[in-house]
Amino acid sequence: MAKKLDAKTERAVRAEARALEAEAEAAEAYPAGTQITWPNRPSRMFNLRLTDEQFNELQGLARELHLPMSTMARSWLLERLDQERRAG
Repeated sequence: MAKKLDAKTERAVRAEARALEAEAEAAEAYPAGTQITWPNRPSRMFNLRLTDEQFNELQGLARELHLPMSTMARSWLLERLDQERRAG
């Protein structure tokens, strides 16, 4: 489970990220493992029923990870779909 960074570490990480972004050139290849997404592709809505307890647990975890709950849940579903594809 992810833990929140202390303020000093968070500032250092952000500064390092800004420095790396400043050094990067648009023509360079993406780093290995980078996943490209197409944000404007049409998508469909998927509804899911959860108990209040399940919903609150997911909401709390998403908050700890600093992610929107739907983003976290979507990534979990897609990761599992990839696992099933590889296994099948």
